[in-house]
Amino acid sequence: MQLARIWCEHLAAGCPRELNGVEIAGSDARALDAEISACVSALLSSSMTLDERIERRLSDIHLALLGKQAEADAPVAAYCERLNRLVSALLTRTRAGRA
Repeated sequence: MQLARIWCEHLAAGCPRELNGVEIAGSDARALDAEISACVSALLSSSMTLDERIERRLSDIHLALLGKQAEADAPVAAYCERLNRLVSALLTRTRAGRA
């Protein structure tokens, strides 16, 4: 289960202190992390499916993370890359579930 593995890796890595005050996709980075973690948890526990509205939000987050990663210093860029792998895995799983 790739999504669960990526999520565990992301949680283990934690958030760098340089993330304080960083905004991504219109949200504080730590709040965004919690939003994505809630989606992962709900999807893995099968307590909800990700609808089109959530999928659009995840797509917007994906693009915002790419932009932030390109402009950020190393610790924040690495965090964005990890979080974006998680978002990409969510989108892949969601789209595969509809196929």
